[in-house]
Amino acid sequence: MFKRLCALTMVLAMVLGVAGTVPAQDSARGLWWRSADTAAALALTDKEIQQLDRAFEKARLKMIDAKSRVEAEQAKLQALLERRDLDEAAVNAQHKQLEQARTALANDRLAFLMEVRKIIGHDRFQKLKEMREASPRKRPRR
Repeated sequence: MFKRLCALTMVLAMVLGVAGTVPAQDSARGLWWRSADTAAALALTDKEIQQLDRAFEKARLKMIDAKSRVEAEQAKLQALLERRDLDEAAVNAQHKQLEQARTALANDRLAFLMEVRKIIGHDRFQKLKEMREASPRKRPRR
């Protein structure tokens, strides 16, 4: 299960990471469809670009919340691990909370990826993937 989530996260990062010649602001936010070169290569219509914008804004807010929850759960786990007296039951319970938060974030990322796939279709999705793989500039994972 964890390997599947990691693989899905990598695909999402790959799709979000295609930037081409996007201005710095858009590139940092993962708006690859805003790049004139990428949009032209994928033959994106104005309507599709608007759909991708809406999907991103909707997903972005959910992912911000989910990422914040992951960070909060990590902090709670760290605090439990740093206590002088180790409470294994509390650590295990908190670890479960952290994993649930991570799963929720991965699910939000996957939902956005599927929305992108629905908007651009199979063939262009594959082309986007190929473009990302061919890109000399791969962003490091955060």
